[in-house]
Amino acid sequence: MSRRPHWHGPTIAGRLRSDAPLLVLMGLVVAVTTLLTAAVGPVSDGAADRAIVAAVRDAGLDGAVVATLPRDPYGSVGFTRDPRAAEQLRRDADRARLALPPRLAAVLRAPVSTVTTPALHLLDAGPGRYLHLTYAEAPAVHYVAGGAPRPQRRTEASTTPGAPPWPVQVAVSKPVARALGIGPGDRLPAEDDQHQPIRIRISGVYVADDPGDATWQLSPDLLDPAVGVSQGVEQTTGAALVSAATLPDLQLAVPAKELAQHITFLPRPEAVGWAGSGALTQDVAHLQASADPAARGFTWSSLLGSVLTDGRAQVTAARGQAEVVVVGLVVCALLVLALAAQLLVGRRAGPVTVARERGATLLDIAGELLVESVLVAATGAALGLAAAQVLAGGIGWAWSLPVVIVAALAAPVLGAALAARSTSVRRVPANRSARRALDRARSARRLVVEATVLVVAALSLVALHQRGTAQEGGWDGVTAAAAATMCAVAGTVVAVRLVAPVLRVAQRAAHRSTHAVGLLVTARLSRTATRVLPALAVSVAVAQLTFGISLAATEHRGQETGALLAVGGDARLTAAPDPDLETVARQVAEEPGVRAAVAGRVADDVQLVSARSAASVRLVVVDAASYARLLAASPLPDVPALAGLDTGDDRVPALLLGGTPDLQGSPVLHWQDAVVPLDVVGAAPRVDAAIGPVVVVDVGALGRAGVTATPDTVWTVGPGAADALTRAGGDVGSVTTYAAELDARRDAPLASALVRLAAASSVPLLLFAVLGVVLAAAAEAPARGQSLGRLRSLGLADRDLRRVLAGEVLTTVVVATLVGLALGLGAVAATFGSLSLERITGETRTPDVVLPWWTVLVAGVVVLSALAVALSEWRRLHRRVLAELLRS
Repeated sequence: MSRRPHWHGPTIAGRLRSDAPLLVLMGLVVAVTTLLTAAVGPVSDGAADRAIVAAVRDAGLDGAVVATLPRDPYGSVGFTRDPRAAEQLRRDADRARLALPPRLAAVLRAPVSTVTTPALHLLDAGPGRYLHLTYAEAPAVHYVAGGAPRPQRRTEASTTPGAPPWPVQVAVSKPVARALGIGPGDRLPAEDDQHQPIRIRISGVYVADDPGDATWQLSPDLLDPAVGVSQGVEQTTGAALVSAATLPDLQLAVPAKELAQHITFLPRPEAVGWAGSGALTQDVAHLQASADPAARGFTWSSLLGSVLTDGRAQVTAARGQAEVVVVGLVVCALLVLALAAQLLVGRRAGPVTVARERGATLLDIAGELLVESVLVAATGAALGLAAAQVLAGGIGWAWSLPVVIVAALAAPVLGAALAARSTSVRRVPANRSARRALDRARSARRLVVEATVLVVAALSLVALHQRGTAQEGGWDGVTAAAAATMCAVAGTVVAVRLVAPVLRVAQRAAHRSTHAVGLLVTARLSRTATRVLPALAVSVAVAQLTFGISLAATEHRGQETGALLAVGGDARLTAAPDPDLETVARQVAEEPGVRAAVAGRVADDVQLVSARSAASVRLVVVDAASYARLLAASPLPDVPALAGLDTGDDRVPALLLGGTPDLQGSPVLHWQDAVVPLDVVGAAPRVDAAIGPVVVVDVGALGRAGVTATPDTVWTVGPGAADALTRAGGDVGSVTTYAAELDARRDAPLASALVRLAAASSVPLLLFAVLGVVLAAAAEAPARGQSLGRLRSLGLADRDLRRVLAGEVLTTVVVATLVGLALGLGAVAATFGSLSLERITGETRTPDVVLPWWTVLVAGVVVLSALAVALSEWRRLHRRVLAELLRS
């Protein structure tokens, strides 16, 4: 029969009292690590939710889900007036909402129905005046002249083919009325692209009560006209508001095939969270691809899936970077706990051996040690979890479990192993060759372990380079996230392996010296410096600290670069196309504190077509010389190729960035009803942090090709640029400053959470490195004290005794610290390219690595702690009476 384990309560209580400081230290390590690791989950979930909400909110209309009603391709002007047209459109909106998947419908606002005509050419006052007629549901307006559109009061309710055009009343906004020169009571003859005559009457001029209302977002021309120049002719395009009462007239006045009917569902950003974003992406994809009869003829389109996909990519990238930091923190905590358990068991070697010799089983010994270890681990974990609940508002268990398990099991396992060795009946062979065979077997086992560590590190690095850290759960993500830490572990193992031959060389050199200090130091180091666990505890902690500091600094600098690229300088004014912006740029350039100011035109979704390829590009039209001076006056990258844009013959010189190589073969630009052949002479700058292809042309060269580009953007650089641009152009457009953009990027949920994690983890990492020094020195203190005591009793001077002690303690710490710094830099170089840092910084490429100079000071703290330990140990040794040393 197996007997029950016998645990001696007084022995356990006595051990708790005798080693209370060390046990409290282990409990604090567990508490601090548990606090950070348990808080990572809820903090990251909250940051992920806020990031998804911000992505949907910033997407604006790109996040809308739009149902398009089918057009009649053969329809002409309607023949019968339908007074319930608005009601029918509302019923269509209700049917569209029923066709939405329930999860998607829950995060969308009430539908907004619109009916829009193409741009109608106004014929009463020359070319270049266009007007869209748009019906939108109940936007809140008040009229400053005239009144709301009213239906036609005619006896007949239908029309016949060939009859005169049916009139329709509309209202226009104040800016549109001013730009087109129209007002209440005006009768406007117009025609569509097919020269179909249309009669329009202006009923009134309105001002929006809430310009931020969804209706105005869907049809911005209802509030502000668009002004441009095509083939030397200025074009002004506005939109007129059709009311529910005049919608039937619109259906009679305009051919049915030209009426675009849309039902738009804008998302509620606060209702979209990280947890459900993946399912919403699938719902959007299924809705767009569905042939379900429930759709009832609607054609669905939305970029919400792409918005959510991009947001999830940012979140997974941030989570991957956080996991890299957390893995390093957990591994360092485990190493410190293992070192503390080793010290704890070493102090109890005598009682454990005696208990084993008196018949205690391994289960008894391990059980007694387990009781106190579980008590320490449970207390520390409870404190850490409670603090995480208070500070983070939740608890994550996954990363805390390894710390608690190791804290509970390390001492019992090491104690049982020590007890087993103390009474082992295995005899040491007397034969020298047999002893050598045993030594070779032990060396082979150590080589196998070291080779396994190297293989695991290599596999982690391969996993990181192949898949990155953006893995949504599972061991793949953890394996990739552990690459930096495993590289530090593997590098430390290799460094410890190289210490032995270096020490043998140093020992041979010390033998030839006339000073005894060098020989004594190398002799002591040959016993202590090749121990792996103390070196790992210090080196890995320093490496992870270096990695975390570099990660935070790189993202910090990357956000500065990304903000500068996004703004295009220190400040940027964006407005409707207006020739007066040239004057604004000249005025701002003369202000104090402004180094340069340039006006230009930025147009997106412009078609660029070559013989073998086509793409939508961002077209930037600037004065090349002025823009080059602006780049030279700012930290933005210089573009020497700008000097070649102001000359050209048949083709307009252009700079092109991005796109396929085939796009550079004699491309043709299609913009504002003009076709402009281009000659690509260099690479374009990434204007305003463009993601897609960018084309830059000189305004003069484009003008010689017959195309006039009215500026809509002003870029400025200089310390006073933001204030000067706000004063000069703040009333004609919106001003974006570098400082505001940088603050927005740094306050973004993901970026701020990562910075807080890096800052929070740096303190315990530094603490773990110092604890590694202290615990390693404490573990070797008895043997070192005995050795140095003998030397002191033999007459070694106190000065030389301090040198021997400092040499032994400092050498191992300095080597481990330098190895940790080197491995941290190596991990940065090997992993940063696969961490998707650009998704957090907002850059278009991997940011340049930044390592602050003060990282060396942090490493110096570790070395100073070793010096303090050596000084404290020397003082304790010096206080021992010489007679006592001689007797011992």
